[in-house]
Amino acid sequence: MRALIEAIRTVRARRRAASSGMRSYTVVLDWATEEYAHYAAEVVQVRAASPLQAEMAALLQAAEANAHHVDQFERAATGRELIIVAGQLLKHIATFPGTHYAIQSGEKF
Repeated sequence: MRALIEAIRTVRARRRAASSGMRSYTVVLDWATEEYAHYAAEVVQVRAASPLQAEMAALLQAAEANAHHVDQFERAATGRELIIVAGQLLKHIATFPGTHYAIQSGEKF
């Protein structure tokens, strides 16, 4: 039942966003510094009006998700500071229109 409710909410949110000009994007970010090179690449799904806004939203979302693991993110106080620090620590690899998910190759089921 919970999955059905979440699916309905997702569909409604997509419809609202579509009517307001928002689109889904998948942004791939990788760690640019040696200190965090062992971290996995970030694959972030965001809704934005343009690819540039999607990249900024993905940087903010990745920074918030890693705030407890990365000292530089903990020191940033505002969303703007988080985006600036994330821009220094993460490099933009690609932005894809639509929602895509990473597939781990080599795993056996």
